[in-house]
Amino acid sequence: MTATARLVASAAAKLLGQSRQGFTALTGVSRSLLTFSAAEGHSLRSACFSRSFTRSMWVLCSKRPDTDLLNGGVVKLTDVNKTCSCCGLHTQGDKELANFLSKEIESEKDNLQEAPKLKDFEISTKGAEVTLTRNFDGEIVTIDFNVNLSVDDESMDEESEQPQMVSRPRFTVELKKSGGSSLSLNCSFTGDEGTTGGEEEVDVFQIDEVTLHEGEGEWQESSYIAGADNMDGTLYDLLMTTLEERGVDNDFAAKLVTLSTSHEHRQYIKFLEDLKSFVSK
Repeated sequence: MTATARLVASAAAKLLGQSRQGFTALTGVSRSLLTFSAAEGHSLRSACFSRSFTRSMWVLCSKRPDTDLLNGGVVKLTDVNKTCSCCGLHTQGDKELANFLSKEIESEKDNLQEAPKLKDFEISTKGAEVTLTRNFDGEIVTIDFNVNLSVDDESMDEESEQPQMVSRPRFTVELKKSGGSSLSLNCSFTGDEGTTGGEEEVDVFQIDEVTLHEGEGEWQESSYIAGADNMDGTLYDLLMTTLEERGVDNDFAAKLVTLSTSHEHRQYIKFLEDLKSFVSK
């Protein structure tokens, strides 16, 4: 008997020793293996065939749920220390992150400010997007902004050494006539406080771009955009007056900042809650 065949027969006998029928089957298999090995010599192909065939016979005959290895070990399919009843993977880092998020969520909720109401405007939200709408003598005034990436921490609270997170998003004011044509003005905050020594009021926001839309169609790449940098000063001032007459002035802009800051904070808290839910699954 070759060394390879002896090794295969010995291992197979241990695996099938508990079954008399299995032992009988093993005897036939071993004889076949001996004949095959003698015919082929000591080739590598014979050894591979013997191991593969014996392994297949063991799988068919074995009824044990666990696999006893030659060294007495047991095959483990999962690590129970990193799983729970939901069958999800929970590492130590996941647990630490979930615990931190729980505390962070409570802290953020304690500092959450109520969103202000804007006179004459209806407020609707969709995720990070906010839309303000009002009717001005048959003209529909719509203001859209998105709170994503709109927060800065440059403002300092007098009663706290910590910087206050303030959202100052870019916003678009659309004035839509009853016939369907509309005027869109893209605006941004300047960072000014609104006054200079109490003598002259300074605009806290500015017009950046102006676009006209004819009919019900939306803005297209072919639409012309007038940049405020190249606009006549008188025309710019008159457009600012147009916005002011429709309620979009410095006072409105200040309330918009408060509204945007509150909404951004709510979205951040929701993000923390969703993240905690994700790592806890």
